[in-house]
Amino acid sequence: MIIGPKPDEDYRHRHDEGIRVKGYTHQWADALRAVRRLVANPNPDQTYAVRELELANFGYRRGERKMAKIQTDLDKEETLAAFVKALPNLRQVRLSNAGPPFEAFLQALNEHPNKPDVHLLGETGLRLVSGPLPCVATIRARVNPYTDKPEKANTRMTDLQKLFLSCTNLRSFALTVSGNYGGCMRPHIHHTVTENFQFDGGKVTFPPLESLSLNGYHPAEDEGEWPYWRDGMQWGRLKSLSLGPHPIGHGESGTSLLQHFQGLATSLRSLTVVCWASEGSEKPAVLRRFLESFDTLVEITVKRHFVPARSLITHKKLRKLILHCIEVERPEGESRPTLDVDDLVLLDNSCTELEELEIDISRDTSGQWPKPILETLAASFPNLRRLTLHCEVGIDFSGGFYGAPERPEGPLLPILDETVVRTFAEPFFALRGPSKLENLTLKTGENLRRFPQWPPTYSYQERGWERVRHVYPSGRDGEVKVERGESASWYQYSDWFDSD
Repeated sequence: MIIGPKPDEDYRHRHDEGIRVKGYTHQWADALRAVRRLVANPNPDQTYAVRELELANFGYRRGERKMAKIQTDLDKEETLAAFVKALPNLRQVRLSNAGPPFEAFLQALNEHPNKPDVHLLGETGLRLVSGPLPCVATIRARVNPYTDKPEKANTRMTDLQKLFLSCTNLRSFALTVSGNYGGCMRPHIHHTVTENFQFDGGKVTFPPLESLSLNGYHPAEDEGEWPYWRDGMQWGRLKSLSLGPHPIGHGESGTSLLQHFQGLATSLRSLTVVCWASEGSEKPAVLRRFLESFDTLVEITVKRHFVPARSLITHKKLRKLILHCIEVERPEGESRPTLDVDDLVLLDNSCTELEELEIDISRDTSGQWPKPILETLAASFPNLRRLTLHCEVGIDFSGGFYGAPERPEGPLLPILDETVVRTFAEPFFALRGPSKLENLTLKTGENLRRFPQWPPTYSYQERGWERVRHVYPSGRDGEVKVERGESASWYQYSDWFDSD
């Protein structure tokens, strides 16, 4: 059951000025009336059927009195809290709002006999807690510690810390630290910026995390924070780790954290390390050493960095591998690093359970596909179900900023149209023959561009030239089916950009 507008409707409202506030508030008012009716006169057929409850995002409403009243009414103990008590089969609750505090609502969930899992999916460091919250299983937080007012310091990071440590059964924690990136006007900060958790001595027990995602956050060493993570985390329970893409401090990528995690996070099943095109090193040694220090990974996603095959093959049970280096300006004569034939053969022999593979592939200046790579891929990885190959667009990085009078007429490599795709796909499927492979995807373009002010001209050109093509074997000799896929430009990833 969803209380409030559907998530996609709420998203459209926040990003499309053409949708009126009036219709939005009417949906909330209708939802509030339905909740009150069920509280006043519970219908067994309806209340017993509700197993999942979602409180949709309020969106960004400024100065709207009616919306403020709806929020206040929902937060009252006799509404949402009473509603929870009337749902005997409740199993899962998703809350996308950072405020109002919903103290009575959360307390009712704590006391519910079914002990439903609560997922706090829109935290910003504004929620204040007064006691333990054992019902919370997930926290997704995005905190901007760089804004304040002359009369009040920004305490969002320390308030989030209190919430984090209060959730004694927390299994998943995702934290993004944003703000203070680029732009013409940086905020004037009146107080000392608190970017990290603060500990003042004594033993601290962290929640039993199974999934950890840190984006732009690094436990501070010089302030003595890291020892609390090292000694407080239950490392044997941690199965999933994600770092990036936001840099840490002065352009330092999330890979620097791995030197701390090495020797501790040795039971991981999933690892994701992502970095913006303009940040970090393409060949970080710390990432290679971390991957070689244990052997339990089933899924590996690495974007921006390059990892040689010999650093991957210790993970014999690997089923999913995404390895993508971004198209950036390089010294003349230096090409984007890719896996060669020997690397692919080594992976094929060592990681026999691979089902999903996404790697980079190079074309020469005439657009010809590398025949040895094509033949090796066709003859390897018998359990593969999905194969994705990322091609370079062929960008001229010498252009100026957007609006410059001169632009190249086209990319330096042929655009990935259906004809170009078929020149790879038809011989590939002919050589591979019948197999488990369900889908071959070829794509160009990038979703990890990030610019502090005006984007350079090439970013707009790349956006116009990017392509995604899905290819399916038809079952008849030499014939394949090519379909267009949805592009994933950097500008579509609004949740990765800094906001208050």
